[in-house]
Amino acid sequence: MPAGARASSCTFESENDLRKLVVWWLLLIPVAGFAASGDEFYQRLYQRGMAHFASGDYAAAFTELRNAAFGFVEQVDKFETAQSYAIIAAHRLGRDNDARESLMRIVAAEKVQPHFRSVTLPADVRTEVESVASALLTNQECTLLGLSTCTQSVVVPTPTKRPNVAVTAPREKQSTETAPADTDPKKAPPPATPVPQPPAPAPRQVDPAPQPPAPVPQPIVPPKVEKPLPQPQPPAPVPASSPAVKNADAGLAEAQRAIDSGDIGKARSIYNALADGPDLSHATALRLGEGLYRVQDFRGAAKAFQRAGPIGKGEEQYHYYFAVSLYETGRYADAKRELAASLPYITTTADVTRYRAKIEGAIE
Repeated sequence: MPAGARASSCTFESENDLRKLVVWWLLLIPVAGFAASGDEFYQRLYQRGMAHFASGDYAAAFTELRNAAFGFVEQVDKFETAQSYAIIAAHRLGRDNDARESLMRIVAAEKVQPHFRSVTLPADVRTEVESVASALLTNQECTLLGLSTCTQSVVVPTPTKRPNVAVTAPREKQSTETAPADTDPKKAPPPATPVPQPPAPAPRQVDPAPQPPAPVPQPIVPPKVEKPLPQPQPPAPVPASSPAVKNADAGLAEAQRAIDSGDIGKARSIYNALADGPDLSHATALRLGEGLYRVQDFRGAAKAFQRAGPIGKGEEQYHYYFAVSLYETGRYADAKRELAASLPYITTTADVTRYRAKIEGAIE
């Protein structure tokens, strides 16, 4: 090949190589820039969330920290730290459903690789996260986070143990009755003397003889003059039931104050004590069912709704609370029935959509 041809071909090949390098350079630079900007975006979002949390703006902090956590999926420390602060922010806003969702994201991460106990968190922050977890998670979920306090929140329905104390009361009476029996045998010799009392029946026979004239007082009709039988009206003061209603209202108000202050265990205990009461109106039972549903005591909520009886017109929203409680206690067929009755009357929120998918997809 002539020297000129070889030179031109070399030039051509070098130009092609140069074009390829320029194309690759133009393609790779945006990708690298995008990756860097993506990491910076989540980092800035995380920093803003922490700043809002420190200033007490928990609504903004929750949104920013939860979104920032998505960018730290491969950085477990940052992921669980962001979720921890998001949990506290949601709980302080009274949005325990959101707090539970963030807790469940940490639980899901712990199933893959236990790491939560080694995450560096301030002592007060970790304590508050564990307190919220003990109130909102099941024992099994708490175990994944290395917590042992959940059992205390589950045993909250202690009021149900009070009847046992009442049952032991008669036993104390029996013990007091048996005590004299124990002392009597010691004095057994003296009581042996009253055994000869059988001869007493003789005077009893004398008594019936004078008794025949007793029929004479029967004609005394004056007692019939007691026509004031209408006096049973006094019991009519139905206000006697009003104190029970007042007590129920006071208890419900106290439970709400406990929720507002973050004491979910106390609220659950109050609701259960009221639900175990003997006199429970339909309206009060429905309100107790809703309250127990909100503090995640689904078994107690289902029991309260059952005591309330049929849910009437204007009360359709309770069908949804009843449906979720039935689902969480494994009664899927009943849950589907109650959910279907509630859907035409409630707003379709994210929570409703999530539970609707769970309930309708449950296998009976």
